[in-house]
Amino acid sequence: MRLYITYIFLFYEVCAQQYSISVFGFHASDVNIIQDSTSIEFQVQTRGIFDLIWPTNNYYKAKFEPDDFSIKSWEKTINQGLYKTSISGIINSDGHMVYNKKEKIGVSNDTHNIFSLLAMVNIFDKKNLDTKWFEYEHEGNLGKARFIWADSSNVWTLQDSLLCDHYRFDIQIVDSTKNMKTKDYFMNNITSTDIIRELWVTKSKPRKIILAKVTNNFFSVWARIQIDKEL
Repeated sequence: MRLYITYIFLFYEVCAQQYSISVFGFHASDVNIIQDSTSIEFQVQTRGIFDLIWPTNNYYKAKFEPDDFSIKSWEKTINQGLYKTSISGIINSDGHMVYNKKEKIGVSNDTHNIFSLLAMVNIFDKKNLDTKWFEYEHEGNLGKARFIWADSSNVWTLQDSLLCDHYRFDIQIVDSTKNMKTKDYFMNNITSTDIIRELWVTKSKPRKIILAKVTNNFFSVWARIQIDKEL
């Protein structure tokens, strides 16, 4: 079911943000995100000691329907050390995700991927998100994803304290028979059943993801918006 077509008009300007990723308190990478009403782009660049050990410069882009954020196409270019690859997928008229113009995976017409869902959480409020399962596709893997509202809390941005909706972000993969897996740290690990994914999104408009956290049994990865560098 498509969600509230009136939202088409609520996010027509290009929005650009920069995030700083930290691991064990060390600055690991920067992520630049550009979003408009039908697409979202991510540029990931390692920094500091992480760039010396394993330099990474990855690019992701997704195009989606403006009313319900279902995926239309997506692509990525991966540069991690000596490893380089690219992949792209597009929904065809028969309802298949077609990868690199050959591999076909049957999906529903309201399927999302991680990038279109992150775009959606910037637009919809909790009444349109909380506990609702969305059809999900992840490099050939099929499943469902949802946002679980935990609480409303203030998040300090180093400039101001902003009231945010705090969500847990669940991903359940149920079919991985056509996995298109590549050596991509982010895409390979973000769907793991061993991690907890959390997001803090401003309640006021324009909504923004202020803070994100991924936690496993050993450490946490934090992504914090850089307000003073916002474009």
